[in-house]
Amino acid sequence: MVDLASMLFGDFQDSIVATFGDTIGWVVGHALIVGLVALVWYTWIGREHIRTQSGWGMPEIRDAATIIAVTMAQYIVYTSNLDYPDGPALAVAFSATMFARWCVNVLN
Repeated sequence: MVDLASMLFGDFQDSIVATFGDTIGWVVGHALIVGLVALVWYTWIGREHIRTQSGWGMPEIRDAATIIAVTMAQYIVYTSNLDYPDGPALAVAFSATMFARWCVNVLN
């Protein structure tokens, strides 16, 4: 049997095989591949509906991209320059970004 799941999932497929055994692990891994392909196909077919009916336009996407960019910039400063641990650095960066966003949106 061709084992596409091992090529795509690597160590994750090895964990599945260790959990379920060789045969069931092979089936589960390939079922995951089929499910992912079906999800991508369904998303591709419904992309126009998603784009028009989701309520997400360019302002929302730009806002989300700005939040992510500012949070990641702060995270890099906190972890590399200030030696914060990863979790607290991300929490402080996200909190500061959301506070700055609130200041711009509400106080302006």
